[in-house]
Amino acid sequence: MATIGWYGPLIDLSEAASHTGHFVQVVVFVHKTIPVQYKSSSTGGKVIRTDIQVGDDTRRYFAVSIWQKHMESLLKAGSIVLLHNVKVTRYGDVVEARTVQQSSLQCLVDTYESIPSEGVDNLIKACHIGIATKEKLKKVITWVLRVEPILDKHAFHTSKRNPKTANWKFPEQTQKKEHLSLLEVSNIKDACTVSLFASVGEMFLPVTNMYLSEFTDERMFIRSRIFTSDYRNLVEDLICTGCQLCGAPLNSEFGSRIEQEAVPLYCGKSSNRLHVVSLIYRPFVLYVWDECIYIPVVVKNKAAEILLGNIKAESVHSSYKKQSCGQSANTKANEAMEDQRLAALNFYSLWLVLLKTLLCTGKNSPLNFKVRVDMSRNWENGRFEMLCVSLPSNLQISN
Repeated sequence: MATIGWYGPLIDLSEAASHTGHFVQVVVFVHKTIPVQYKSSSTGGKVIRTDIQVGDDTRRYFAVSIWQKHMESLLKAGSIVLLHNVKVTRYGDVVEARTVQQSSLQCLVDTYESIPSEGVDNLIKACHIGIATKEKLKKVITWVLRVEPILDKHAFHTSKRNPKTANWKFPEQTQKKEHLSLLEVSNIKDACTVSLFASVGEMFLPVTNMYLSEFTDERMFIRSRIFTSDYRNLVEDLICTGCQLCGAPLNSEFGSRIEQEAVPLYCGKSSNRLHVVSLIYRPFVLYVWDECIYIPVVVKNKAAEILLGNIKAESVHSSYKKQSCGQSANTKANEAMEDQRLAALNFYSLWLVLLKTLLCTGKNSPLNFKVRVDMSRNWENGRFEMLCVSLPSNLQISN
């Protein structure tokens, strides 16, 4: 796809950090394509954006988020592409790139497997690109031939969902697997629980909304909102009325639709099948990653509490409401009551700090996740569900 013009220089991926906030051009090999989507109806899912994991001869792994739908058909693992006018962004110590309205994509090599048969010189000669871009393409091709990438071409394909069991039954757990890599987890064929080390790449809130026209797609991605201090409606988006035990939202008008199309009639974790109604964390998806692969992990209320320092949703919501109401610090109350009020306010502030720490620390801060694998569900709608998380020191965070 042609572009009107270049708004920035052609760079090596190793130089990306020095171009934060600016447009660049990059020639890269596509390792993975990861559609960030969720099931919005019985007929299919909605793709919000596509994340690609790319590399070149100077940096093996680098993340780019693709927001333009017309680019999705041009993306394929194993190809070499020229990305025009992508914008370099930084979240904490994580540097990546994203497409904007001015961006475009040009496929230079359809698949690296064709390079030996086609020949490097012939492939480069056939590309309608400038001299500097051809020189960079040759470096990337040479690097690809040297590292011989191993692609998991179907790891992120949406699988068909098997018929559901009753909503109070969980798949039978037949085995436990310890400390698997994410690639091993992505290829599991049987229901089990696994432990894995991974870093948090994104926190995604798959939401269907019937009446809130201002709810944009980008609002579903929590990491960028946290890092840019866009806290507007964050509590309302992440906290809702639901069941304290099973973590199911009980609001049919505005909620996360990770697993169900309607409010569940029974609670699968209650002895009497009745929901225990309170404020809960709305189910969300963590995209966790290592150097090779991403997987989407569903996080429900109890697991979210563990992930966020054992701070309950009701505590966050109460603190937030008191702060947003602007209660006066000089109100006539005794000192003990004032200290108690300030402590409550700190739940919300601490929660924001924990969210930012979780989402902006990058690949150098892996966590040990315990995850349930449910083969009756597809990738985007609950196959992997977080049960608990440990610090790297193996100090367990639990209730």
